[in-house]
Amino acid sequence: MSQRWADALLVAIAMIWGTTFTVVHEAVRSYPALALIALRFWLAAVVFLPFLFWRQYRLDRRGILVGGLLGGLLFSGFATQTLGLQHTTPARAGFITGLNVVLVPVLGLAFGMRPARRALAGVLLAVGGLALLSWGCFLPWLGCQVTATASGARLWGDLLVLACAFAFAMHIVAVSRWGTSLPVLSLNALQMLVVAILATIGALLGRQPLLPPTPVVWQAAAFLGLVATALVFALQLKLQRYTTATHTALIFALEPVFAALFSWWWTGEVITTAVWLGGGLMLLGVIVAELPLEERRARRIALPETVALDGEV
Repeated sequence: MSQRWADALLVAIAMIWGTTFTVVHEAVRSYPALALIALRFWLAAVVFLPFLFWRQYRLDRRGILVGGLLGGLLFSGFATQTLGLQHTTPARAGFITGLNVVLVPVLGLAFGMRPARRALAGVLLAVGGLALLSWGCFLPWLGCQVTATASGARLWGDLLVLACAFAFAMHIVAVSRWGTSLPVLSLNALQMLVVAILATIGALLGRQPLLPPTPVVWQAAAFLGLVATALVFALQLKLQRYTTATHTALIFALEPVFAALFSWWWTGEVITTAVWLGGGLMLLGVIVAELPLEERRARRIALPETVALDGEV
């Protein structure tokens, strides 16, 4: 498979993930949030569960501990995102969730990872975009009403989704720190199983009974669990062999854009000027954080020296 085809299919993955914000937003109107997460991840876990019992994919004690940690972080991310979508809009949630990319180098400081200057510049742009997204409607020239986009409930939803971005960023750091040497398929199966179990316990403790899903909820759960989780994760594992990590990160930065467009098309959400400008700044922050500008500059500086040496020889 060529890199061009791999990148094209990764764009399709970003588009699928972008649609999930609207699907979840609509589903939690009639079904408990944690119960929906449980249903989604039980369906996804069933697909990957056989890998836990295959000898070549079997996890040792360390792998089980890492899988439990990753599952806990993944559950925290999906729980806060799903609960946040009860109060905020899919477009806003999509842009805020995308912050996890620029939060990774910041959280990496806790493990002695020194972030590049481009990463710090990306964080500053993303923070400015988040401020504009959440409070931009207090500026009269942006053409939107404060009561429509900056209510207390919506701000609470934005904060929950921001917590989701932190959880996903911590998940990325944890995978990089402890998960790269472990069998991918069984590790993925274990973390999905942990999410399903924690969501089930959370739903029961939170008095969110696992009610019989309606046909609409079943359709949403099947799409989220089988397509947007099981299929997409399997595709991602295969496709990333044919492209670079930078390409993948930049392509996935399109996810919030797809989230906003799909929400506008499917639900008629009015995307205000503040959301477009704030989300655009956040997207720019992700791109700046991921583009290897310093490496390119280093190559440009080194090139004349190399040519000179060749000429002398």
